[in-house]
Amino acid sequence: MKVLSILLVLIVLMAVGCKTQKIAPKPEPVRSESVSPESTKSESKKSETVAKSYSTGGSSTAKGKEERITAAKGEASDLGSKRFYIILGSFGVYENAQKFKKALAAEDFFPGILVNEAGFYRVCVNSYDDESSARAKLGEIRQQFPKYGDSWLLIKK
Repeated sequence: MKVLSILLVLIVLMAVGCKTQKIAPKPEPVRSESVSPESTKSESKKSETVAKSYSTGGSSTAKGKEERITAAKGEASDLGSKRFYIILGSFGVYENAQKFKKALAAEDFFPGILVNEAGFYRVCVNSYDDESSARAKLGEIRQQFPKYGDSWLLIKK
């Protein structure tokens, strides 16, 4: 009888202890950093960044974003001298931008790192004075390298 009651208590404890756990919902992925024109109107004092969408000739659109940028420390001084830049990566931490720059160099790109007023490090692979040339090259990169399909055009203010 004593053994039976102990066995019953163990079974009850196991049943209570094996409740199904509620799984927290997965967080939604962080969207791109582009800012819509409507939000910039309300936050014009905080930031002067404006996002625009342009067609690259295909069915996809290339986003262009205007920012005040400079070459990051250690980069070529003439890096920030052009008006249009093809951006393949954006980072909040400089070391991460450097790692990505090395990875792009291994893929035969000639990357550089720019920094904007907000402190984001933009890894660019080409720069142009002419917008149509920049958009054409952006389209080529997107076609040749599908993993960089989210690349975008930075327009220097």
